[in-house]
Amino acid sequence: MGPAMLSKRTIANEIANSPVAIFDKDLSKTELFKIQLFEFCSICGARFGIGFHGECGDEARAIEEAEELPRKLTEILAKDHRQNREHKHFIELDL
Repeated sequence: MGPAMLSKRTIANEIANSPVAIFDKDLSKTELFKIQLFEFCSICGARFGIGFHGECGDEARAIEEAEELPRKLTEILAKDHRQNREHKHFIELDL
């Protein structure tokens, strides 16, 4: 296994363990995404699924972060509107 393969696996593992928000319309294109909850942009109404890629093995962490993730996403979405930019379709929510 070369360094490139190790790097791709490491990145994939980090993504799987990091909370993300995915634009509602893109959820059907995403494989193995475990949705914990949905959140709406309070300004434009865009809907995002919040959760983890793959099978989230750390359920305790997922439940603990569940309260913080909507707040974090709401802050990011509001900042998008303040800066007159479109929402990303994939938003990393690392706390």
